[in-house]
Amino acid sequence: MMTSAAAKVQGVEQRRTALPSGRAQIRVPSAEEGIRISYIDAKAIEWFGKDSPVIPVGVFTTGLVLMSGLVSFNFANKAMQQNFMRARVVTQGLTIAAMMTSLAVQERQKTLGLL
Repeated sequence: MMTSAAAKVQGVEQRRTALPSGRAQIRVPSAEEGIRISYIDAKAIEWFGKDSPVIPVGVFTTGLVLMSGLVSFNFANKAMQQNFMRARVVTQGLTIAAMMTSLAVQERQKTLGLL
């Protein structure tokens, strides 16, 4: 088992093993082997990992803004209704972005062997 500087990818040391065909296979070590991850990966896992509160908070915020906008229909204030609907679009977009980031982070965790 050889390791080299070229085999290091984003703070994770990868090990090369020879296949019967003679080609090298890169294997990412499992969590039991004590892998090292970068600071950015650690923060991404902390904020967007499997059990992160970011997505439920985003969904709750989107629902709250939507309900507030629907309540504002009773007051017949067109400007307030428009502002609530714009805020709903923004919070919904942020929630979808958080969901996509969470999917990417979870895929990264699977790649690193942390899930």
